[in-house]
Amino acid sequence: MTEPPAGYRPPPSYGEQVSAPSYPPHQATRADLQPYAAPLPYPQQSYPMAGQLVSPGGRLGAALLDALLMLVTLYIGWLVWSVVTWSEGQTPGKKLLGHVTADANTGHPLDWGQMAMREVCVKGLVGWLLGMLTCGVYGLVDSFMVFGDRQRTLHDKMSNSVVRHV
Repeated sequence: MTEPPAGYRPPPSYGEQVSAPSYPPHQATRADLQPYAAPLPYPQQSYPMAGQLVSPGGRLGAALLDALLMLVTLYIGWLVWSVVTWSEGQTPGKKLLGHVTADANTGHPLDWGQMAMREVCVKGLVGWLLGMLTCGVYGLVDSFMVFGDRQRTLHDKMSNSVVRHV
């Protein structure tokens, strides 16, 4: 039989008093003294502010510029340019005006997949379907929501995004 290691104590038996182990004193560091800020469920300005939020007029300008580019390029050139700029969280109109679509929580620009989901699925398919079901009322409500909290439209809320300056 081997000897137990130095400092080994057998486990206490039932009812035996046990004292708490002693540890060396803790030296507080600067990191320990910093207060902890818990994240808010709906942060108002928790994203890094590389730029301020785009005004409703700026968003209208980007939408009109996108529509003009669609007409001039016969939609094909705009579509190809869109697929390229989605990787930066932008559409061609937003790219020209210096706007970026960002995640509402982190402030980081949306990646290609998130932009494709936002533009094709949310704005395109869901927007078209809800527009058809409500006889166009959805489009009006979606447009006028830009005057509300953080200039977010319904499709921004569905895709958890904000539009800010670069």
